[in-house]
Amino acid sequence: MHIGLTAEQEMLRDTTARLATSMATDNADDVASGDRLDGQWRRIVDLGLPALRAPESCGLDASGVEIALALEELGRALTAVPVLGQAVLTTELLHAAGADKEVELVAEGTLRMAPVLAGDLADFADSVDNGIAVDTAGATSVLFAVRDGDNRRLTSAALTAAVSDAGLDLTRSVRTVAADELDSATPLGDPISADRWMSVQALALTAVAADLVGVMAGALDDAVRYAGERVQFGVKIGTFQAVQHLLADSLVRMEGARSCVWHAAWAVDHLPADQALLAARTAKAYASASGRDVVETAMQVLGGISITWEHAAHLRLRRTLLNRRLFGDESVQYAAIADMRLTDRELS
Repeated sequence: MHIGLTAEQEMLRDTTARLATSMATDNADDVASGDRLDGQWRRIVDLGLPALRAPESCGLDASGVEIALALEELGRALTAVPVLGQAVLTTELLHAAGADKEVELVAEGTLRMAPVLAGDLADFADSVDNGIAVDTAGATSVLFAVRDGDNRRLTSAALTAAVSDAGLDLTRSVRTVAADELDSATPLGDPISADRWMSVQALALTAVAADLVGVMAGALDDAVRYAGERVQFGVKIGTFQAVQHLLADSLVRMEGARSCVWHAAWAVDHLPADQALLAARTAKAYASASGRDVVETAMQVLGGISITWEHAAHLRLRRTLLNRRLFGDESVQYAAIADMRLTDRELS
């Protein structure tokens, strides 16, 4: 079996990579904010990324693979643009609920909504009591997926202040939200059925895993480049077999994670919801475990410079650790995979 990208997907990947390079974060003092970040958001909108999960808005077919490709390139460059939350997760939630008007506004870049996760970041928040809004930079409102029996109902609420909490990941704004600091909640769209909700979860897990793959790729790029330049005892450290083995193993783990992510991204649009969710959990588990090891290996190769404020390596580690927690780390996914396989004979 041959697995590859279409010409259009390759073009999107290359275009996003060039755009991401122009918006890359080089160090902790270079994280985009304010007008600069708003300008970068407009460029993301012009590229059409917020519309990729709403086929009716862009006139294209289902786009899970395209989303994964775009997020990987943006993660590779450590961009601070809130694409994961405001362009991918929010659009997917709105599209699942049939909130077509709001989807159009998001696609146009005029509606900025940040999804709210539960306090442990393991799932979307299921009530408007409190939670943690992810990718809040520039957002004017937050989006809850309130549990209603077996269904979910979307509720939006305006933010009373655009203040972000200082989080572990310096490239992604988060903030805690509570009912007493939100304006009146507004229901959006129709109830999301349990089956459709599994697809939403699958896309969310796959999207975070794609960002993890991108961060891994960026870390490995830096480490390989440094190993080819750094001289120790009169020779480049890239000639040391121990360093070569570390980097080779990191490449294998990154490519394995990428394969899992591409399959999960394809499965979101082409397999039954339960099978897509299983593939997504597998991708998230693999990427979470591999991401931590690959990024930490890159920091070992880079040595002391990797923990300085002037280097991006520690930003990659921070982003990896947060991504690992979003929607559950590998331990959470392993338990969920076991539960799915043991309770559903068709998935075993």
